[in-house]
Amino acid sequence: MALKDLVYFKEKDNLQGKKDASLIVDCHNCPQKENDFFKSQNCLYCFLKILYNYRNSKFDYVSILSYEFLVKPDKFNIFFEYFKILKKVKRINRKIEKIREDNCSYKEFKCKIIPEFFTLHKIRDFEYIDPILVYNVFEKRKMIIKAKKIKDSICLNCKNNIEKSIQNILKILNNLEIIQKFKEFQVNNEKNQDFHSFYEFFFTHSPLLVNTIKSIQFEKKENKGRILTSYDIGKYNILKVSIYENSYEIEKKYTVDLFYKGEVREDYFEYIIQDIHQNLEVAEFDQLIALEDLIKIYKREALRIVNSKYNLLKPINKQLSLISVLKKINLEKLFPLLIDDFIEEIFLDSPKDEIYINHQKYGRCRTEISLNSKEIDRIKTFIRLYSGQRLDIMNPSIKFVIKNKYFYCRFSIDVEPIQINNFALDIRKLNKNILTIQDLLKNGTLDPLIASFLYFNILRRKNITVTGETDTGKTTLINALDMLTPKEFRKIYIENITESLNEFKYGKHQLKYRVDSLEESVLHNYSKSNQIKTLLHRTPDIIYLGEILTKDEAEAMFHCLAAGLRGFQTIHSRDIDSLMNRFLFHFKINMSCLSDLDLIVLMKKQLNERRVVGVFEICRSPNTNNSLYRTIFEYNPETYKWLLTKSIYETGVISDLTKYETLSKEKFLLYIKTFNEIFEFLLKNKKLSNFELVDLFHKISYNSLRSIGKIKQFWNKWKKNRSLNL
Repeated sequence: MALKDLVYFKEKDNLQGKKDASLIVDCHNCPQKENDFFKSQNCLYCFLKILYNYRNSKFDYVSILSYEFLVKPDKFNIFFEYFKILKKVKRINRKIEKIREDNCSYKEFKCKIIPEFFTLHKIRDFEYIDPILVYNVFEKRKMIIKAKKIKDSICLNCKNNIEKSIQNILKILNNLEIIQKFKEFQVNNEKNQDFHSFYEFFFTHSPLLVNTIKSIQFEKKENKGRILTSYDIGKYNILKVSIYENSYEIEKKYTVDLFYKGEVREDYFEYIIQDIHQNLEVAEFDQLIALEDLIKIYKREALRIVNSKYNLLKPINKQLSLISVLKKINLEKLFPLLIDDFIEEIFLDSPKDEIYINHQKYGRCRTEISLNSKEIDRIKTFIRLYSGQRLDIMNPSIKFVIKNKYFYCRFSIDVEPIQINNFALDIRKLNKNILTIQDLLKNGTLDPLIASFLYFNILRRKNITVTGETDTGKTTLINALDMLTPKEFRKIYIENITESLNEFKYGKHQLKYRVDSLEESVLHNYSKSNQIKTLLHRTPDIIYLGEILTKDEAEAMFHCLAAGLRGFQTIHSRDIDSLMNRFLFHFKINMSCLSDLDLIVLMKKQLNERRVVGVFEICRSPNTNNSLYRTIFEYNPETYKWLLTKSIYETGVISDLTKYETLSKEKFLLYIKTFNEIFEFLLKNKKLSNFELVDLFHKISYNSLRSIGKIKQFWNKWKKNRSLNL
């Protein structure tokens, strides 16, 4: 489809009564349109080509309709600045590319300076429109030619001329605002050279990888300290989050503002929101409406009002409509916290306090959000209605899970007589950002050798129990391990609250059951312990039991383990001794059953860092210390490294495997060495998407189960192909 068929101009009245011209890009019918604009090289190049073709036209906005994406002048003018110097860059580059043709005395010989330089790094005409690609090419050329050691005086002169021309081009490019922003992005994102990621950040200003976000700005704000990060949240980016340092405090400050705050049009947008809010009629229903449907109904009416009364661009209409709806249903204060996937938990200890949160990257943060008595009463009513439970002196606590397209949270409310101030709120986020094994390696939760040992045992269906205190990352770890399971495994999940991941999209087999929580255990037929016992008749390869909470659940778990089922589960404990005490004395488990546990992983949290501090196994026979367990890996806080306390080939879990599998020490160590190379690669290299990671481990598991030779061959080929693609 020709570019001219995608583009047209449209005028609308702005807030000052003047005309705003918009360049409209309508690619709904484009056969090459892809779902993710920023991941598609074709779509990005098409957009840049349109900007280049219309660089001499006058317009105030660019609107990409099919992606509901609005580009403001401060963004596209930066590209116009680049287009102005493009002819000069091309002219200098043509001289570089013709230097051998015009001046070289050794034309008939292979070039000593840069072999195959021009064929490997030549910029094609259509690629010139991308300033980041052009900048990266000349940076690479600079490094290549600088590394060449030339003695021949003729070649040295040629080398110097090329080097000087490249420096001239880089000097021109480095003066451009787009290149300066890209270099700042590289610094804040560990030298990330991916232009797709940069453009997504540049146009949306949203975080890409939470574990690589560093300080984006360093300006001082009154009473807020140094800003650590800022990012947009919500559909249509209606909200902007900023996190600040507090002087001499570990807790950070979390603020959230509407998208228009600080703009010239702020008062006007406030007026529109107030107008929509006043004209939105309270709907009457003869039955309880799901929150998601309620927002949809009100939003449709809000859009009708704003479209009929105000001449604004479509994306702004949607932003203002959603904000008005949240105000109407009294969720404008909590909603930003509910939809921020980087928030792990939300706390309000009493009506007199302000809300504070646990943030995935920045730990404990204070907010300035408080709730008045009317807002608290509305939250109580909201939870009572949707849970169908009482909240009074006879039933002073409610725990209820709400899941919709906006958020997935467990709400806990306490009132008198058990809560001294008559109201406390705890919201546990169940749809936090997914952390993969690569994320856990990069943030220091575990190291490649531990990951290799656990992965080897997952492939052999060994049982893994993760233990630790609350909020130490137990579920995060078993979910990361669960993503590594072979594609063909039939996995059955039994959980009180669904915290496991949805892996159907990765092609995995998952059968999930939700059972009664502790508070709902009246229906004993649907208790967790009862459902665990039925697993023997459902033929699972892996079982995922979530958190083991009660004596009945522990007994049911050991019943399954004794029958040969294996999988993942978590359980709270302070350390391994406490875990043994819970099993033996609290849950009355016979000591002989403990050996069925296979591996136990202990996790700890220090400030905001969650870490595996030990990997253990149950002793199959009494040892010299009469200990029930032995340590395999142990974390040393002084060196920040993990120590291997004994040969992993001599561990009990591997010894058990040698009874049924031909697994010599040499063969086992070759597997571990190969897996260690894989996890080292993930640690040191750019993050893979979840789909890429799962697909990689599907292939790794397939080749691993064939032979050690096959997995080594596959891994070497995969590494080579990836480096070529990059």
